[in-house]
Amino acid sequence: MMQKLPIGLIVKGLKKPNLALKKSKVFLANHLEDFIRILTQQDKLSEIVNQKEIRVAGMRRTGNHAIINWVKSQHAGKVEFINNVLANENPYRYKYQNLEDYYPEHKWVIEHYRQQAKGNFIKRDCLIYSYEDFPLDQVASDKFEHNHDLYLGKSAIRYDLLIIRDPFNLFASRLKASSKVGHFLSVNSQNKTMVNLWIDYAKEYLGKTNYLKHNKICINYNQWFFDIEYRQKIAEKLQMEFSDAGIDIVLGLGGGSSFDGKQFDGQATSMNVLNRWQKFCDNPQYKIFFNQEVWEYSEQIFGHIPGTESLIK
Repeated sequence: MMQKLPIGLIVKGLKKPNLALKKSKVFLANHLEDFIRILTQQDKLSEIVNQKEIRVAGMRRTGNHAIINWVKSQHAGKVEFINNVLANENPYRYKYQNLEDYYPEHKWVIEHYRQQAKGNFIKRDCLIYSYEDFPLDQVASDKFEHNHDLYLGKSAIRYDLLIIRDPFNLFASRLKASSKVGHFLSVNSQNKTMVNLWIDYAKEYLGKTNYLKHNKICINYNQWFFDIEYRQKIAEKLQMEFSDAGIDIVLGLGGGSSFDGKQFDGQATSMNVLNRWQKFCDNPQYKIFFNQEVWEYSEQIFGHIPGTESLIK
């Protein structure tokens, strides 16, 4: 089984040979492990591991964690959430290797993920895992689909959850967050800007593209935030018994809200998340994010947001 090294590793080899050598060894070891598992674990690969699987795609500052926590809170039984994984990789392997590199003190969690990366899956009622800021063709790539059962185990039913927030408040939140941590204006693509990626997500939401094919459910964050009947409909689509538990929790992941941190934990629905854009309406850096395409797709998905017309004049 011959595997070509990714172009990125070859480039790193020219710039940082020691780091590239380490990553190349890990890359080859990972593929060897997968090959051995395919040969020796056919019985495991045919078993149902996850009764329900929910793959989440959303841009950062879209309310991903709020919605995921709400989904988790509606579920009974054994639920696992794998946060912010890398496209085209085994989510369990990515998490344990990333933790080994940056948080080696978390030994129990590292081993928890490592065992499942080796195929020692824990049977669950619901598995949730999320991608942030990735192009959708990478999230739903043929490579990942081919290796799905090897990576995560077979699922009885799979859902794709696409979360989108209006661009005016999304870009305001990301600009605010970038003033504290400077990487919020970039995304996980060398070829796309934050604005490009939002447009791609809008096209998927509107059905102009169809990368996400597993019982796709598109969530309008704005409507989810203020409309309990909308949340009930989402719960029904996900075959969850609706309780609305978790709706008022503000998680610490990602630092909480860009504007309020965790100040509104316990009363999240009191946050002014639909008017963040007003704090940046006179900011030249903010205004350059908006063009006719962004405006038109926003109107189609979210309707007219009064006052935002000033941003594209």
